[in-house]
Order: sequence, then C-alpha cells, then structure tokens
Amino acid sequence: MPSATQIIEHEHNHSCETATLADCHCFCHGAGHQNDLLVRAVSCNDAEHYTGLLNDLERVLGGFHSTPSDITTHSRGSRGVPEEYELAQLRTGVGKGASWFETLVVDEGLHSAFVEVAAASLGEDAQARSAQRAFVERITTSAIGVIGSDVDNVNIVDSHVWCSIVSEYLDELVNGHASHDYSEICYPRKTRAQRPASLNDVRQDGLQLLRTAYGSEAASSLSLERKLQIIRLVGAATCPDLWRHPAAVRFCLYPFAEDNAWPAPETTRIATLENFRKLRARWRVRRHWLP
Repeated sequence: MPSATQIIEHEHNHSCETATLADCHCFCHGAGHQNDLLVRAVSCNDAEHYTGLLNDLERVLGGFHSTPSDITTHSRGSRGVPEEYELAQLRTGVGKGASWFETLVVDEGLHSAFVEVAAASLGEDAQARSAQRAFVERITTSAIGVIGSDVDNVNIVDSHVWCSIVSEYLDELVNGHASHDYSEICYPRKTRAQRPASLNDVRQDGLQLLRTAYGSEAASSLSLERKLQIIRLVGAATCPDLWRHPAAVRFCLYPFAEDNAWPAPETTRIATLENFRKLRARWRVRRHWLP
C-alpha cells in the first residue's frame, strides 16, 4: 500500500479532466474526473469566464429541463431520454420514467451546485480564489498519485474510488464518525451492488490526504463552510455517474439541496429538495440511502 506522501506510477488520460460523458474510462480512479470544470468554478473571476463556464456546464451536464416531459432540452450523455411517443404514458415513479426522473435530479443538482460555487467565486478577491484553486488541486490532481494505479484494464466501477473516499470523509467530517459502506455502485432500485476492487488498498491514504488538506495552513484562509462546500462539489463532480452511487448523492450532493438558498436563481426546477426527498425515499427501499 502506498503511503500518503508516496507518488506511485500511474497513467492518467487527460481527456478525463474535460469529460463530457457520464462514465470515466481512466486510470485515475476518479480523482481527475472533470477537474477542468472544478478549477474554473472556484477561480471564476469575471462575467466572461462565468459565461464560458455556464456554456460548458450545459454542454457537459445538460441543460435545465422545465419538466420531466421536456425532452428537447439537452441532457447529459448516455442518459435514457424518453422518446416522444412515450411521453403520454410516462410515469416518473416506475420503470424507465423513474430512472429518467432520478437522473434529471442528480444531473441538474450537480449542474446547479457548480453554478452556486462559481457565482460565489465571482464575489471573492484574487487571493481567496487562488487559495480555492490550490485547495481543489490538492484534493483532485494531487490525489491521483495516491489512489491512481498503472493498470491494463479499466473497470468503470473502479472509477468510483475517489468519490467513495470523499463520501466517507464527509460523513466523518460532518457527523464525527464514518461507519458505513460508501462504495456501493448499483442500479439504485435493485439490491445487488458492486464495489471498487482497488478501494481497500488506497482508502486510508485517501482519507488521510483529505484530512491533511482540510487542516493545512494553505487552506486556513478559507472558511470552514467554503471548504466543506468545495469538498462536496469535488465528491459529486468526480463521481463518474451519481445515479449509480447513492452514497455520493447522499453526502456530496444532497446537502446542497438542504440549503435555504437552493436552488440558485435561473437554474433547476427539478433538482429541488422535495424531489431529492422523493429520490431518498425510493433508494431507502433497497437500503441504498445511508442514514
């Protein structure tokens, strides 16, 4: 097992940093996934950069749908968008309609979280934005050397290593303990789940990296609330498919929706707290939603 300070040999497909699909086919185990969007969100400094980021967020994550029946608005790649002939019979509580509704909730939730963080960055000074960028790089790019691996075959489940570790750390940070399985990757309304095979080898080192970054002198200028918000966004954004990772939704994304100011203006009508609670109730049936 590598130590928290040891840089191991790894291969990283840098197209992963600007990934446009739900899946991450890379060797970084998720730590580098969508790094480009994360860095831009925390260092956004003027209207031009903000508008450019919004355009790319829509291209990557999809737009904001008016209702679940809105199939003309762009959706995130590899999602099961209903056909027009299906709309009359579409039920968002079962089958394909339920999956479509739930993917809209998590995809638009992540999109709105990005907008919230980027809008806040516009109001920060240059020093604060620089500290935020360094913090993001510390818990994304720098993490590849700790949890990445040099492998011949890519298993998509193993791309959930980093978001599993971040989810566990957030439970520890907020609730003072972490005593659950944060790595179940599954079709959320079925019992069977898979787990990243390489997680156990790097889990403790990954957790220690997050603890060190959070308490570091370099991040001391950031408020505790801002650091927590950034870690949550990192956990959600580095997850290759939130819909198949309930713990990442529970600990990284759901807390955004619990804020009184959610959602950000001119963003989602679907990823509301009410709809997140519907998703929570459904996923609890198969015990995929952690306490």
